[in-house]
Amino acid sequence: MGYQALYRRYRPARFDDFVGQEAVIRTLRSQVMSGRIAHAYLFCGTRGTGKTSTAKVFARAVNCENPDRGEPCGQCAACRALSAESSLDILEIDAASNNGVDEIRDLREKVKYPPQSGRYRVYIIDEVHMLSQGAFNALLKTLEEPPAYVVFILATTEPQKLPATILSRCQRFDFGRIPAHQIIARLRVALAEGGIAAEDAALERIARAAEGGMRDAWSIMDMCLGYAQEDGAGLTEALVLQVLGAADKRFLFEFADKLISADAVGALEMIDGMMRAGREVQVFVRDVSGHLRNLMLARVCGREHAQGLLEVTAEDAEAYVEQAERTSHTRLMRMLDLFLASETDMKWAAQPRFALEAATLRACEPEESLQLEALVARVDELERKLREGAIAAAPQRKARAAAPADEAAPIQETQPARQAEAPKGPAPDAERIWQEAVRRLKQNPFIFNSVNKGRLVSGENGLFTEVFDKASGAIHVKLLSAQDKNAAVAEALSAAAGYPCTFRAALEGTVAESDKAILAAQQEAKQQAQNNLNKVFGTFGRENVRVLDE
Repeated sequence: MGYQALYRRYRPARFDDFVGQEAVIRTLRSQVMSGRIAHAYLFCGTRGTGKTSTAKVFARAVNCENPDRGEPCGQCAACRALSAESSLDILEIDAASNNGVDEIRDLREKVKYPPQSGRYRVYIIDEVHMLSQGAFNALLKTLEEPPAYVVFILATTEPQKLPATILSRCQRFDFGRIPAHQIIARLRVALAEGGIAAEDAALERIARAAEGGMRDAWSIMDMCLGYAQEDGAGLTEALVLQVLGAADKRFLFEFADKLISADAVGALEMIDGMMRAGREVQVFVRDVSGHLRNLMLARVCGREHAQGLLEVTAEDAEAYVEQAERTSHTRLMRMLDLFLASETDMKWAAQPRFALEAATLRACEPEESLQLEALVARVDELERKLREGAIAAAPQRKARAAAPADEAAPIQETQPARQAEAPKGPAPDAERIWQEAVRRLKQNPFIFNSVNKGRLVSGENGLFTEVFDKASGAIHVKLLSAQDKNAAVAEALSAAAGYPCTFRAALEGTVAESDKAILAAQQEAKQQAQNNLNKVFGTFGRENVRVLDE
């Protein structure tokens, strides 16, 4: 027989073999012992936490002729047939590849046939969230009132995608992530059987990399053992780090020291050395984020609770607390936010290293510069509001409120303070305004997609002109020339520039012809404003209305 992967070799065959799911196992074992078997179960949780394995063991237990404390005996004819996977009483269906209505209709027909050797006919539907809406509808009635000898077990990693009508018909069991110490204990048992030596730090690294999934832990250890057999050595922390492409604990503490002390040069040199050693950037950023998270929790919880919360040794907990106390909680939060954001940026960056270096440099900035940056941002926002007249209107409202109520005064129409006028000739920062406007338009993907297809050619007198290729740009020009779309782009430009802007889209070589349309629109707007003013004059009389230009 060929080599069998560890996660298959050590797949649980009894309830006692499971780790980390005590509440689920205790409930299922109790149901087997009492005979209160439900007709439908829903097992949900993250990958590798034992959902499908639990379903198989439960299916054997309910069909066992001589169960022992709810466990399948493994000796009766039903248990032997189920262990050899030669029984027709347990059917495992992959919903990812059988997600249509026809497959569910076929299942409904097979449900009518009673079990051949056991007491129950068990259907295990894995990744059930992949079923189509029509398939869910076809399954609904059968799931609600199946024959007495049928048991459905649905397994999924995304229960939120299941219809409420399905959820309400199942007993739900949530499988949580397995704690690191329980994963380590299970790995030790397998290593002891194989007579393989392993460092405690190596097993801790594997358990943390598995992120609560026992199957992932088996797979990682499988790769590490392959390397260990080639080298003729046991399972060491250095070997695990090499397989994972991760940085060791000492390196992470030293890198965090550089960030805390604002030693940007030293931090960049460490990144360069890591890259030359062939480490993965994404893995390193994830490790740094995890280290900063541990520092943040250590600072908040203190020495008393850090060890249990972080699942580390007393020495490591002391090191985390000591390093965390050398900086502020606010700065730790900011550094963690920076590196978490860089993980997302790396997915789209052509050079992930650049995103890491940028996050490192920003994390090394002293708090004084951050306060100055925040102050500059507030001043810029205040200047923008002043230009738009949002603040200038307040004193006028106060003056009107302070005037005596019985004072006779002619009715005045006060226009809102005008925005800053557009500069004459080409805008000195047209490209900046354009890029800022495009960023604001991301909220409207329909317009954003068209705007990105052209190029800005001018920004004179507040009029921004974008041209498109003659071969394929006609549809974008037509779309952006529509009144609502054009107004949306102009609004984004005005917000970015701080003064009123207009926008036009044209094909290359036809900009001169589009000027007529823009001028006509401007004339129409001016005429409309004059008409509104004439209506006020006609209502109150010209002598009683004073128009304030300022």
